[in-house]
Amino acid sequence: MSDSNTQPQIKNALQPSGYTFKATSGSSVPDDLLDKCAKLFSGHYGVWSAEAAVKVSTFLKAGQHVKLNAKKLRAQSLSPPESSVLVTCFEAASPDNLVGHAFATVWQYKGASQCHPPALGKAGWITQLVVHPSHRRQYIATYLLQHLKTHPLFQDVTAVGLASSHPASVAALAKYNDVNTKIHTISLPFIAKTAPLIIATTPINYLKDAKLLGSLFRVSPAGSDSNPGVISAIDTQFHVDHTEPLEVLKAFKDSASESGEEGGKGWVLGELEEGHEFLIVVPVHHVWGKVTFKLVT
Repeated sequence: MSDSNTQPQIKNALQPSGYTFKATSGSSVPDDLLDKCAKLFSGHYGVWSAEAAVKVSTFLKAGQHVKLNAKKLRAQSLSPPESSVLVTCFEAASPDNLVGHAFATVWQYKGASQCHPPALGKAGWITQLVVHPSHRRQYIATYLLQHLKTHPLFQDVTAVGLASSHPASVAALAKYNDVNTKIHTISLPFIAKTAPLIIATTPINYLKDAKLLGSLFRVSPAGSDSNPGVISAIDTQFHVDHTEPLEVLKAFKDSASESGEEGGKGWVLGELEEGHEFLIVVPVHHVWGKVTFKLVT
């Protein structure tokens, strides 16, 4: 890790008090830590939808927790290991109690085609973000992503992205440059222009064959009953149940309406279909200097 005087600033960072955060290079993640991450994911990420038994495997049942073992987690989220990083959050009072984690991978992508030769960009992609339900709404997800900035792999990224069915994860990434950012202020044109370039060169298996969907990409979901309300999504064929995420989305929209954001809209990524995930990509604004944190109590 570089000297603290040359690390990027974490602008208005909200570091939750009572927790410790650490970024670990993918090639240095020990098996016991990965096992903790696998258990956190398997117990608290989400449950399968009714479509999972039809579209994925007859062995899957609606309401059954989506599970991963440590070996599969390493293959999915730490590959290639030299280009990946894991950020963990433990309770300070219980150092063995993992309450949140974020996995991320970086790679280069070709930028605007009008440049000769095309400019190269560097993407940072969040492959998994999980926070224990008992510790949510305490800025942990936001700070897990903020803490990526302290790792050398993320100190020269030009864009960060995430595919998730959960609005809270999307909102956390929207705050990457500044934690005061509201999601209705993100640049949809940037997503439309950059997401296809990033996905085209991804090393992440579940993204390689995924299809970008929504009005941003001028692609409607398949079927005669396709939803015109889809704006920025990706078809990852991840049939996790959307009941809880959609409840969170409704609460998010209601809150935005009460506060008058964007004419009461607030949420700008549109609606979510079965088997799909919201897609967000934001440009990275590098501000160099000493990393400073604010504690949230």
